[in-house]
Amino acid sequence: MTFRSILVVLVLGISLAACGGGNATHGTGQGTVAAVNAATGEITLDHGDIPGIMMAMTMTFPVSDKKILAGVVPGAKVEFDVDASGAEPRVTAIRAR
Repeated sequence: MTFRSILVVLVLGISLAACGGGNATHGTGQGTVAAVNAATGEITLDHGDIPGIMMAMTMTFPVSDKKILAGVVPGAKVEFDVDASGAEPRVTAIRAR
């Protein structure tokens, strides 16, 4: 397990505890795109609370499919879907808001 994976698991665990446990595995958030790395399939989002998933923070997420990053640029205001059922949360959809 990489340092980043361990950090994500710790942050997610703390976030779930702060949210009162939370059993949700899927959620929707809103935020601002801080960075996009289409080559690695990652997006950094400065986002608000995602109820039952995590508290507000700036976090780099892997995406489920690199195609969803097409046309997404830093500074864009977005709504996004998160799947937190695996070892690390991943963004599964992104929409402009």
